[in-house]
Amino acid sequence: MSRSRSSARRSTIRSAPHSAGDRWTEYDEVWCVIDVEAPVPHEGLTAALKLARQHGVEVALSNPCFELWLLLHFKDMSGYCTSAAAQRALERLDTCGYSVDRKHLEYGSLRAGHGQAEQRAQVLRQRATKGHADNPWTDVDRLVGLLRAARYGGRPGSREHGNR
Repeated sequence: MSRSRSSARRSTIRSAPHSAGDRWTEYDEVWCVIDVEAPVPHEGLTAALKLARQHGVEVALSNPCFELWLLLHFKDMSGYCTSAAAQRALERLDTCGYSVDRKHLEYGSLRAGHGQAEQRAQVLRQRATKGHADNPWTDVDRLVGLLRAARYGGRPGSREHGNR
């Protein structure tokens, strides 16, 4: 890759246009949210994770799927689960407006369970022997913690702002 192309790629990671007003605003971080999609992970997952590391892109990964993170707001999850099973389990809870067909959420119903979801995600990672390859696994709480800290001030994971 030529030097100018390499510089352009780094520039894209540092800043990218959202609107004319913030066209050159630098990002603090760049994140990619990835679902493993059990039972058959995408064949390019390992390469995607390696590429993200090489370019300083943070990854929030859920195994089997993002719905695991949502389920953790309401209950413990400890056994292997496919994406379809996690989605059906979230729908059956009937607590946050989620349906497999619509994939819509009512955030207000998730808000109160954020602290428990964060703790449950940490427990899953502590139990893991194969990192993200373990099922269930999620580190979406890392990204959500940073977003909440940016929104409400303070440090990621701090409890000083309650369940806003």
